[in-house]
Amino acid sequence: MSAGIGWILMTNPGLIGGRDHFNDFDLDSKEFTEHYDEVIDALLDKCPVAHSKAYGGYWVVSRAEDFKKCAQDYETFTSTLGFEPSHGNEGEGAVKLYPLQIDPPYQTKWRSALGPFFSAKAVAKHEDSIREHVNFLIDGLIEQGRADFVDAFAAQLPGRVFFGSFLGVSFDELPAMQKASDDAIRGPAEGRGAAWIAVGEFLANYLNTRAGEPPRGDFVDVVLQGVPMENGEPCPFEHKMFTMVDFLAGGMGTATHTLACMAYHLATHPQDAARLRDETELRANFVDEIIRVYAPVFALGRTATRDTEIAGQPIAKGDLVMLSEGAACRDPRVAENAKEVDLDRRVPLNLAFSYGPHRCIGANVGRLEMLTALDVMLRRLPDLTLAPGTEPVYSNSGVARTMDKLEVVFTPGQREGAQA
Repeated sequence: MSAGIGWILMTNPGLIGGRDHFNDFDLDSKEFTEHYDEVIDALLDKCPVAHSKAYGGYWVVSRAEDFKKCAQDYETFTSTLGFEPSHGNEGEGAVKLYPLQIDPPYQTKWRSALGPFFSAKAVAKHEDSIREHVNFLIDGLIEQGRADFVDAFAAQLPGRVFFGSFLGVSFDELPAMQKASDDAIRGPAEGRGAAWIAVGEFLANYLNTRAGEPPRGDFVDVVLQGVPMENGEPCPFEHKMFTMVDFLAGGMGTATHTLACMAYHLATHPQDAARLRDETELRANFVDEIIRVYAPVFALGRTATRDTEIAGQPIAKGDLVMLSEGAACRDPRVAENAKEVDLDRRVPLNLAFSYGPHRCIGANVGRLEMLTALDVMLRRLPDLTLAPGTEPVYSNSGVARTMDKLEVVFTPGQREGAQA
C-alpha cells in the first residue's frame, strides 16, 4: 500500500471497497453488498448520519438512539411519501404497501383492527400447519444429502405459510403463486413489475371471492371490512388490496433471508447447534438473535416534513431519510458484542422489526415460522454444514438484504411422507 493510499484510508474510514460510504452511500452498490459488515461497523463507529448521491440523494441513520427517535416521530418523518430511494412505489396506479405507507391516525386504525389476529396466542394456532409445510419441504431435499437451502427451503416456506396456512388457498394454486411471489421479491429486476402485477391480481381476486363467502373469523375478514379514513369515509377497495400486498411483501422476502441465515449459522457453528438440541429453552433466544444480527431489512425510508436535524446533521424539508434497522440492531451502545449471535442473550426490543407506529405487526408470525423450522431442522438435519468450497451469496435490493444461495450438505435421511 502506498503512503498516499494509506493516508486516505486513515483520514477517511468510510472508504471501503473503493467507495466513500459516508458521503456516497448507495444501498444498491456492489461495494455495499460485498462489504456489508465492514460498512455497518464504520457507520456505527464514525458516521451516525451518512449521505447518498444516488436517486437524487438521501440520508442513512444508523445508531439505535437516533433510529428510535426518528421512527417514533411520524409528524416530522412521514411514511406517506415512499419508503425506498428509487421511489418505485409512487405514481399513478402504483401498488403501495398499507399500513406501511400511511401515518397515524389512519395507520393506527388499521393496526388496531388487525393487531388481535397477530398476537403470539393468535398465531400459535397455525403452528401445526407450519410444521407440516416444513416437513414437506425437508422431505423434498433430505434424500439427496445436498441442497441449495435457499431455493429448496427458505424461499418456499414463507409463501406456503402465507397462502396455505393463513389464507387457506388450495394447494393446487400454490406453485404458481409461490413462483410469482418469489419472482416479485427475489427475481431479476426487469421482471419484478410483471410479477407484482400477477400477485396483485391474485390477491384482488381472492378478496373479491372471500367477500362473497361467509366470514371465517380471520384477519382477511377485517381487511374486507376495512377501517374509516381520516375524513370518516369508508376506505376504498384498493387500500384493502394494498394491505394484503403489504402482508405478503413483509413476510416473504424477510422470512426467506432469516431462514437462510439461520441455516448458515447452524452449518457454521456446530457448537451452537449442539446446545440448541439439548437446551430447548434457548431456541427462542436464538431465533431473535438471528433476526437481529441478520436483519433482512437494512433500512426503510421516511420523508422530512420540515427542516430538522439528526445527530447534529441538518436535514431539509423533503429530504428522504433511510432509518437503518440493519445497523441499529448491531449498535454496540445498546448490546455487548452486538454483531455476534449469543444464545444466552435475551433481546428486550428487537429493532429488526422496526420501532414506533410502524413496528412490524407480523413479528410473531416470523418468530413462529423460524422456531418451527428450527425444531424440525435440528431433528432431521443434525449435521448440516456448508458444502466444501462454497460460501453464501448475498445481494441487496433497495431496502432489503437477501441471501440468494446457500449450498449445504448433510447425511441423507428418509422422507416422512409429510402432506402439505
